[in-house]
Amino acid sequence: MIRMQAVNKWYPSGDTKLHALKNINLEIHSGDYVSLMGPSGSGKSTLLNMIGLLDVFEDGEYWLAQHPTHELSEESRARLRREHIGFIFQSFQLIPRLTAFENVALPLVLSEVPSHERQQKVTSVLKQMDMLARAHHRPSQLSGGQLQRVAIARAIVTEPSVILADEPTGNLDQQSGHDITELLENLNRRGITLIVVTHDPALGQRARRQIRMIDGALVNS
Repeated sequence: MIRMQAVNKWYPSGDTKLHALKNINLEIHSGDYVSLMGPSGSGKSTLLNMIGLLDVFEDGEYWLAQHPTHELSEESRARLRREHIGFIFQSFQLIPRLTAFENVALPLVLSEVPSHERQQKVTSVLKQMDMLARAHHRPSQLSGGQLQRVAIARAIVTEPSVILADEPTGNLDQQSGHDITELLENLNRRGITLIVVTHDPALGQRARRQIRMIDGALVNS
């Protein structure tokens, strides 16, 4: 499903370059539940962005669902991202002026899914997240746990094979964090590959496979 070989990433840092990812070799199979752990600045979110095709690397190879992403155009990478990847962020990344329903529908609008099909898909995932009753609420009218449920609904409405979650419980209280973790693990039990970046050892240890990063390198993979 996911295979990286000798991937390196540098960022400009004044007159020098910061080596953000160092010779990453990583293989994640379909249906895996993986946590990425490590201190701030260790490269966890950078690696997640590479896996999610949100950023590009300078050298190495990355295969996603048997596609050589390192050889693809930006348009092809974007299409592959829409087809295979769902994102969940610590800060939710919902559009304030849109309702919960409209936020969840947005990926389908961008993919030009017909209106009647969008209605069915969005209704279905909001129901799964127990958020159908709040479909027409705007983000400002929702609690942190409810916002993350909407964000998860948006991530899965395109039926991705991989979910990337960057600190998904970081802004939540303990009970909401527990509920969101259960929702994500239920999705994994349905066969979706789940990759979670977290500072929380308790959340990280729930994954079947834990990967630790330090200074842009994998300590264990």
